[in-house]
Amino acid sequence: MPLSEHEQQLLDQMERAILTEDPRFASTFRDTIKQVGKKSEFAAHPGLVIAGILLGVASLLAGVMISQPLLGVFGFVAIVLSVSALFSAKTSGKKQKAPAAAKPRKSFMQGLEDRWDNRSDN
Repeated sequence: MPLSEHEQQLLDQMERAILTEDPRFASTFRDTIKQVGKKSEFAAHPGLVIAGILLGVASLLAGVMISQPLLGVFGFVAIVLSVSALFSAKTSGKKQKAPAAAKPRKSFMQGLEDRWDNRSDN
């Protein structure tokens, strides 16, 4: 369902406000939206994912019913792999490059040490 004219105007107004208040967040948000729009490798074959899950469940149940742990383990592995393929966010061979001017991130402990060193009661 498309947005009404009023809703579209409100959305545009919010986007402009975010752009002026925090351009870095707006840029990151825009990049995230572009990434979500791309298809993953497995998105083209949801039938294989569903078949893998069904095969895994059948194998797991069969392994339990006939007391064959190896068959049950195979079923469990098939289910886990199928579900992970369903939720994987891999793109088709394209990796994002890190920004050239990104400064190195400090570890959590390094940040705490810096705050301790810079406290006002020294």
